[in-house]
Amino acid sequence: MADPKYLISEAEKLLKPQSGFMSFFSGSSTDRKEDASDCFVQAGNAYRLQKNYVDAGAQFVRASDIQTELGNHNEAANHLVEAYKCYKDASPSDAIEALKKAIHIFLTQNGQFRRAANFTGDLAELYEKVGDQENAILSYEQAGDYFSTDRADALASKSYLKCADLCAATGDYAKAIKFYDNIIKVAMGNNLSRWSLKDYFFKVILCLLCMDDEIEASKRLEQYSGEEPSFESSREGQLLRDILEAIEAGDLEKFQEKVFDYDKFSKLDKLKTQLLLKVKNQVVSKEEVDLL
Repeated sequence: MADPKYLISEAEKLLKPQSGFMSFFSGSSTDRKEDASDCFVQAGNAYRLQKNYVDAGAQFVRASDIQTELGNHNEAANHLVEAYKCYKDASPSDAIEALKKAIHIFLTQNGQFRRAANFTGDLAELYEKVGDQENAILSYEQAGDYFSTDRADALASKSYLKCADLCAATGDYAKAIKFYDNIIKVAMGNNLSRWSLKDYFFKVILCLLCMDDEIEASKRLEQYSGEEPSFESSREGQLLRDILEAIEAGDLEKFQEKVFDYDKFSKLDKLKTQLLLKVKNQVVSKEEVDLL
């Protein structure tokens, strides 16, 4: 493959305005721009082979800019996606910008909601990677909305679940519950997803306990046990009953014992562990009050 710097130089020559006698031989402006775009793409791929991903991404962006000028929106978006792939690990901030532009084209020019949804999910992951939780939550929610528009309910729920989990992890328990509730409604009407209900129920009630709302948590436990009878006898349902009893009694030892027993058989993930640590503080607070 040719030297990427040579290809870039050739592309830049093609983009220079031609006038007079030379313009007769150099072809139309549109053809020259198309050729320049091809050169930038070739340069991007050459850099990619060299594992120089930042420079590779930059050439795909330049190719996209030309295609945008020419009104070739599909090509412009595809080049931005290639730029995103190059930037993803080497320069997440540049990857975010490239992907945002591609998504905008998919939504406004091409009506490609499924591609927009998929890449908005990727955008959310990039935001998580750079520690921008607010935009990550927003992007997961948008991805869910785009999937819904494309009638892909299962994929929409998957995106909303990521949004809910991230809300719970960042302490926005009320918003997390709102998303979990919507996911539960969809799962209730789908036999294939009903098996996940106990996990959603568990998270909702833990979020309520993190908000120090034991009354609503108890109501939800009864409600869910009625809606899904198997939940009452599940390990999650029993643990929640034990936790509510421990909180009411201010019994930290019982709380820790029941959580430990649960974790031995059903390993707690990072989010549930985080929520349970928050709930533990409620038990400690009640225990301290009882000692006064």
